[in-house]
Parts: sequence; structure tokens; C-alpha cells
Amino acid sequence: MKLRSRIAIVTASVTTISALIIGTVAITSTRDSAIAMIDQSMATVAKSIKGNANDALSQALFSVQQSDIALTLVFYSSDGTGTVLNESKLSLVPNPTPKLVKASTLKPQTVSGLDSYRIETVTLGNGEYLVLSASLKDVDARLGSDILRLLIFIFLSLIVAGLSTWLLVRRDIKKIELLIDSATLISEGLPSRELPISYGNSEVDQLTRALNRMVTTLQHATHLEEEAGIRMQEFMGDASHELRTPLTVIKGYVELLSGSVMTDPNQRALAYTRVQSEILRMESLIQDILFLAEFGQVPIRDVDAVEISKLLESHAIDFKTLNPNRVVSIDIDPGCKISGSEAHLARLFSNALGNIARHTHPDVPVNISLRQDKRSLHITIEDGGPGLPESAYKDGIQGFERFDRSRSRENGGSGLGMSIIFAIVREHAGSVSLSKSDLGGLKMMFEFPWN
Repeated sequence: MKLRSRIAIVTASVTTISALIIGTVAITSTRDSAIAMIDQSMATVAKSIKGNANDALSQALFSVQQSDIALTLVFYSSDGTGTVLNESKLSLVPNPTPKLVKASTLKPQTVSGLDSYRIETVTLGNGEYLVLSASLKDVDARLGSDILRLLIFIFLSLIVAGLSTWLLVRRDIKKIELLIDSATLISEGLPSRELPISYGNSEVDQLTRALNRMVTTLQHATHLEEEAGIRMQEFMGDASHELRTPLTVIKGYVELLSGSVMTDPNQRALAYTRVQSEILRMESLIQDILFLAEFGQVPIRDVDAVEISKLLESHAIDFKTLNPNRVVSIDIDPGCKISGSEAHLARLFSNALGNIARHTHPDVPVNISLRQDKRSLHITIEDGGPGLPESAYKDGIQGFERFDRSRSRENGGSGLGMSIIFAIVREHAGSVSLSKSDLGGLKMMFEFPWN
């Protein structure tokens, strides 16, 4: 059952039940009040009769005629014969039973019939008594008209309640229907139309805003997935090319070595050296690919408090020793530690400094620094080399994407070094940013939480 139907049923039920309860109480109270007035009039006459027992019949006739309501007065003798002393429009059909007459001596009773009426009996002694009767025809007629008015009131209330409910929930129902349509389009993989912006505080408005955020997140995730797919295709193409190149070289040299063309021992030794070099290069590339493939799927096995100051200083000193022509500035705060994998962090520093050694001139300056504040560790590695293309500074590090596709394979590598750096930083809940260095080249800034 639709929400609109449920709301209509609930509204109609509540309105009808409420109107019935209120109307029934009001009608019953009105009827009881009218009967109480009749009883009060008969009680006044009965009291006057009892107060003048010596001339009860005369007093009864006088009091009945003076009463503000029409009363029928019947005298019953000791033999049960009834004589009408004062007649009103009441037909006394059916006659009251002896049991009802006896009961009416204590309090007024109702005789039900075609023309219902109330009776009250006054005993005179010697088996004689007077019966006062008052018709309930007007009371019953008013009851019928009250019931009719109640039914009309319920009908009008249902119309008003229905219109009010429709006006109140129309906006929310339309929003819910729009949300249903949009969710259906999303589930079918179709582009969803834009949802209206909601500024209200109702639950539907809150749901609309939440769904808007969800749709935005899904669209962003879809966009990222598409970009990741494109980057993966590019990466697979690059990796295939990088693997094909050494395989082609190895195949060529194997054919030469297996034939009779290359007979000179020096040439054969050079060929074996070249084959070995290409095998090592291909092995390194495969290890990088496997490292990235396993990243994020296998948790850090050896988590410990890593003395990152000593680790970075060790790599910096090694880099300075292996590059004597460079001016290497080392400024590292001592005693800094973070929780993580020492092997992965060592790989990060090795890749970062290895990129500088591979892609910059042997005499360009390099600055390496580490600073610690209350919450984070800040590591900066910058060089005076040619830097990166301008687009690289805007895009940042993208997984499986090399920055400069024009690099030769001699100095460009496989393009996976930066991807590995980013993966390790992300593994340690850190962040990395790339910018133009004051030295003229690339400035890499790493930030890690330490506490």
C-alpha cells in the first residue's frame, strides 16, 4: 500500500473515531439533560402531591396543569382500574407493567415503545396511586436530528481533514516520488536528474539532503573509478611496453649467441652482460608491479615504533656519500618516531632519493629536512633539477601514472616509483604534496601523524 493511501486511511480513521466519540458524548449528554429536566418537572408535581395528602387529587390536577411540560395524570384505584385525570398528547401505549409502576415509586422509569415516555408513581395509600407520564417524543426527535447532524459533521470533517492532509503532505509526497524515480534511475545505471535543494527541517527534507550527498558521493566515486580504470589501462600499457622491451633485447641477443654470427669472445661477453642487465631490469619492474598489486590487500605485517629520524638520516648520508658532486643539505630533528613498517618507509626514502639520482644532473643541490610539531612530522626532500611538467603539480601523485611519458627508458624508469611512494604514505595515514622547489626542481613534502 502506498504512503499516500496509508496517510489517507489513518487520517480518515482518526477523524471518524474522534468525531464519533465527541459526538456520542455530546448527544448522550444532551439527551440525559433533557430527560433530567422532565424528571425534575415530574418530581416537583409529585412533591406537591405528597405535601397535600388530604386533597391529593385536587393538588395533583392543579400541579399538573401548572407544570411547564405536558403531563398525563392517571389515577389507579385499589382494584387496578385506571382513570385519566389529565390527558396530554401521550398515548400510553404500551401501558406500564406493574413491576415498572412499582419501580417508578422510587425513581422515574422509561417505558419503551412506539412513543416512549417517562413515568413516576405517587402512592396514596389503601392500594391507590397516581401515575405521572411525560412523552419522550421530542427528546427522541432531537436525538435523531443530532445523529443526522453528527453524520454531516463527520462527512464535512473528512473532507476538511483530507484536503488539509493533502495540502500538508503534497510537497513531501512529491519529493518522495522524485527520490524514488532518482533511486530507480541510479539502480538501473542511468544518469539521475538533479534532486531539488531542500531547506526545510522535515524528515523528508533531511532525507533529500542525505540522498543528495549520497548521489554526489556515488557520482564522485564513479568518476574516480572511471579515472582509475583509465589509469589502469595506461599503466598496463606502460608495463607491457616496459616488459616487452627487455624481452625483445634478450630474444635478439639469444638468437645472436645461438647462431654463428657472433663468434668473437669479447662480443659474446658483452652480449651476456647486456642480457643479464635486461633480466635484472625486468625483475625489478616485476617486483614493483607485485609490490603495488599487494598494497592495500595485505596489512602491514611488522608494525613497530620506527625511529624515522635515524632512518631518514641514514638514507641521506648514503645518498650524499654516493653523490660526492652534489651539495646535500641535511637538517633532521632527532628522536622522531612513528608507528609503521620500517621496511616500507625505507623503500619510500630509497625511491624518493633514487628518483633524484636518476632524473637530475649529478651536481644539482639537494635539501633533506625533518621537522616535528605537536601532531605531525614534516619531511621535505627537494632538488635543483628540471622538475616536473606543470600539469604534474596540479594533478598530484596519481596511482599507476608516470608524469612525463616522453622520458626515455634509460632515465624514465617504469614510472612506478612515485606510485609506490604514494602507496606507502597512504599506508601510514600520511599525505604527500608536490610543488616547485626554490632550488628550481621538485619539492616533495610528506606529513605523517606521530602521536
